[in-house]
Amino acid sequence: MRISTQNFYSGSGARLSDLQAKVGQTMQQIASGSKLLTPSQDPAAAVRALDVTQSMAVREQFGKNRESLRSNMGLADNTLTSMQDNLAGINEQVILANNSTRTSEDLASIAIVLKGQQEQMLGLANSTDSSGNYLFAGQQSTTQPFQRDASGVSYLGDDQPQLVQVETGREMAIREGGRSLFPKDSSDKDLFSLLGDTIAQLEDSSLSPAQRADSLKALGQSIESTQVALSSRQTAVGVHMGELDRLDDLSGARLLQNTQELNALQDIDYNKTLSDLSRQQLSLQAAQKSFQMVSSLSLFNYLG
Repeated sequence: MRISTQNFYSGSGARLSDLQAKVGQTMQQIASGSKLLTPSQDPAAAVRALDVTQSMAVREQFGKNRESLRSNMGLADNTLTSMQDNLAGINEQVILANNSTRTSEDLASIAIVLKGQQEQMLGLANSTDSSGNYLFAGQQSTTQPFQRDASGVSYLGDDQPQLVQVETGREMAIREGGRSLFPKDSSDKDLFSLLGDTIAQLEDSSLSPAQRADSLKALGQSIESTQVALSSRQTAVGVHMGELDRLDDLSGARLLQNTQELNALQDIDYNKTLSDLSRQQLSLQAAQKSFQMVSSLSLFNYLG
């Protein structure tokens, strides 16, 4: 009888402890809103929840990369538009200068305007983003790409795009080189160089219109080729921005799926969990009452 009594106390105590633990766990789940308080509760669900959480973190980083890329592309597009406007202004001055009736004073005034437009174009070519990185320097984004030297203006950036990952298996250039924006002619001269030549000739009052004609023609052709290069870059920017919009839509749908799966893995069903708690509390109360009743039976007095 003593062994039976010992077994009774041992078994009843274990059952009460188990019921109390279940009630405590359920109350913690309700307080936290999560059914996975520890990985050991459901190892498979815990592993999957970790995978989904990591996937969401990676996808959110891709989203931040796309936002940075979109910002830089917007800046680049606006800058390229300003360059096109600048070219149009330069072309107007070339047309004005290419008139044999212009006086030396007229040509000197045109030269002054062209100097200003040349400086403006140089400033646009050296535009930076919000972090101070140059938009058209390739991977050399901290180096001013277009710099004046003894020969005129030299390009010190590189032609390698600086890439960022915007989706699994997809990278896009957040910055590209600027050399191709100012193509060179058969004499290895670009817009800056030809502008310099033309300005010098317009300032030289001893030259005749015929002597200036070749320089003005070469500059006009350079304007056209530069316009084509700028338009090509702008078209590429537009295509990439459209792709970013599509990737945003796709990523948003996948994030929603991830969120729904994570909620299913982690979040409790409050109605069901409250019902479980009520049932567990009733079971605990019944077990406690049963234990108290049996403990007080005269059997124990008899054994005493």
